[in-house]
Amino acid sequence: MSSKQERMYQAALLKIAMKMRKEEFRGFDEIFNEILAELELDPDEFRHYVNAHMQSLLATVQRRGY
Repeated sequence: MSSKQERMYQAALLKIAMKMRKEEFRGFDEIFNEILAELELDPDEFRHYVNAHMQSLLATVQRRGY
């Protein structure tokens, strides 16, 4: 995976988290698909990235108190 692709995945995670906080009445799938389309990311590849980094993501979430 290129560093550019990794940065795009990280940006997608941040955008998803921010939209979920702002637009709490919208469903996750709707926000997920919107952001991935906006950033032109492949949903399967993005899910693979998230799954591969899940422990790190959860640690960050817990540390920041989300």
